[in-house]
Amino acid sequence: MRLPRRALPALAASALATPILAPRAEEAVLRAGGTGMALAAMRRVAALYAALHPGHSVELLPSLGTGGGIRALLARAIDLGLLARPLLPEEAARGLSARPYARTPIAIVTGGGTNSAAITLDRFAAILRGDVTTWPEGNRLRLVRREASDSDWQLLAGLSPEMARSVAIALRRPGLVTVGTDQENAEALQAMAGSIGVMSIGQLRAEALRLRPLALEGVAPTLDAVEAGRYPLSRTLHIAWAADPVPAVAPFLDFLAGDAARETLLNLGYGPPAP
Repeated sequence: MRLPRRALPALAASALATPILAPRAEEAVLRAGGTGMALAAMRRVAALYAALHPGHSVELLPSLGTGGGIRALLARAIDLGLLARPLLPEEAARGLSARPYARTPIAIVTGGGTNSAAITLDRFAAILRGDVTTWPEGNRLRLVRREASDSDWQLLAGLSPEMARSVAIALRRPGLVTVGTDQENAEALQAMAGSIGVMSIGQLRAEALRLRPLALEGVAPTLDAVEAGRYPLSRTLHIAWAADPVPAVAPFLDFLAGDAARETLLNLGYGPPAP
C-alpha cells in the first residue's frame, strides 16, 4: 500500500497517540529485540505498521544488544533481531538471515558544560587517552566509556592506527564511567555535567535526548554528509530472522522496505542503507 508522502506524518502521529491494547487471540504478534540504538525508531515503525495492518503488531523487548538479539533469535525467543552489524559467517551458518534496512550517522556528543560546537579527531583521541581532561572553558570533561565489544567504539578504532591506540588506552583507564547498553549510555551522558561520548544520531532524535552532537573536523554528523562521503562515522542497521520464520515475518519485512517505514525512519535520522 503506497501513501502520499504528505499523509505519512499525520498517520504516524495518530498511530502513536492510540493506546496500546492487549492483543486479541487472533492477532499476529511478532517479538523483536536487539541493539538499543534501533528500539525507539522501530517502535514508531511498529506503531505505523499496526495502524495500517489491523491484526498485526510488533512487540519490542528492552535493549538486548546485537549479540543478545542474535542469541534470542537462535533460541527462538524472538522472531526478529535488530542488529548494529551484519551477520557473521558462523551466525549465518546456523540458519540466520539478515538484510540492511537503515543507516545513521554516529556522532561525538556532549551533555553540556561547554559552548564547543565542534571537535577534531586529534582532540578526541587525546580525550580518550586522558591527555585532555577539561573543555576549552576550563570545565571538567567526563568521558562515558563503552565496553570493548561496542560497535561504535570499534568503529572509532577503525579510523586510524592512532585512534585505535587511543581507544585501547581508554578501555584500560581506571575510574571512567562504563556503560553496557545504548540506553545506559544515553542516561549517563545526560546525567553527567561536562559529559562526552559517542551515540547514533538516530537514537538521539528518536528518543528526544538532551544531548548535542559535535561537528567532526568541521563536518556536522548528517545523513547528507555521510552519503556524500564527507563524514566518516555511520552505522548500518540490519534486521535478522531465523530459518522457517512464522508467517507474519514476511509481511513486516516487506513493510520495513516500503515507503511508509522509510519516511518514518528518515524523519528520525535513519536514511536508507548504502547501495
